[in-house]
Amino acid sequence: MPKPTRTAKQLHQLLLERIEAVPDLRGQVTDVHRGGVVGTGGGSDGEPNWTVPVLTDRATHRPDIARIIRQLQMQFDLED
Repeated sequence: MPKPTRTAKQLHQLLLERIEAVPDLRGQVTDVHRGGVVGTGGGSDGEPNWTVPVLTDRATHRPDIARIIRQLQMQFDLED
């Protein structure tokens, strides 16, 4: 069963809302804020067809942000 689709702008907004809901992330600028959502060209076999580009040092990545991205990737595909 295909996942519902959202535009890149809608996915970006959903990500920002969820990130801002985490108390210690409120007001912090993240790769989600800087880079937005980009298509990957994938989407087959349940793979996500969108991602957030890595713009900062990978050592500074937070598991809570990665979890938010993965949850939305499992819920929604990027609209063509």
